[in-house]
Amino acid sequence: MAMKTAGLILTLLVAVSASAQTNQSWPTCRYPVRAFAGHATVNLTPLFQWWSHQPLTVKPATNQDNTADGERPLAAWQRITGTKAGEAGSNWVVNAIIYSSPTISTNARIILNHPLAIEEQTFYALKSKLVEVSRQITNAQHSYQAGTNAAQKDEELARAWIRSGSKVANQNANNLRRLAAQKREAANAALNQKRQLETSRALMQKQLSAIPSIHGQYHVDWFALAVGQTKAGVPVYDLGVVNYASP
Repeated sequence: MAMKTAGLILTLLVAVSASAQTNQSWPTCRYPVRAFAGHATVNLTPLFQWWSHQPLTVKPATNQDNTADGERPLAAWQRITGTKAGEAGSNWVVNAIIYSSPTISTNARIILNHPLAIEEQTFYALKSKLVEVSRQITNAQHSYQAGTNAAQKDEELARAWIRSGSKVANQNANNLRRLAAQKREAANAALNQKRQLETSRALMQKQLSAIPSIHGQYHVDWFALAVGQTKAGVPVYDLGVVNYASP
């Protein structure tokens, strides 16, 4: 009975972990081509294909189980997720979860060689730009509304002058109409700017959602090669050199 209970708990924990993975907005398998010293390259596409066909939850073994997807390729490559805890020269120290499959993982503090610092920088740059663009959108909306209201007031005053029957009614009304037209033109320009900024913001939000993050902070999520350990026994993984411009 105790063993059955423990097995159920393990299954539930793995299911929760898998659910968390599927809620992410970024792709698990990114940038398959990695370069190493001496111009050697590794293509992780076979691993990515295998990974995408694996179940996200533990399934009870049955006589119907098969190995249609074949043996796991590139066994030394693991999925590394976690938070950056520091730097060791150009490398990162990462508090990591190390996945050998979508449902099998261990926790460890590791050294990550060739971390893609440009992705982290891009993430925080986009966050900063989004704050600024949102501020500009708010200002443009205020300008549009203020200009529209001012134009309406000028038009109302122009109509009032016409109704007054004054000798200068037409002249004053025409002047007010010109002012109203100028204010509406400025308001429409602000509205167009707002729409352009909203388009830019949507694009930046899409770019940001493709970068791993948790609670607004950059999150490490890469497949990396196990290359050994330090003298102190800290596992070392190598991301390889990634062409960030070409996923």
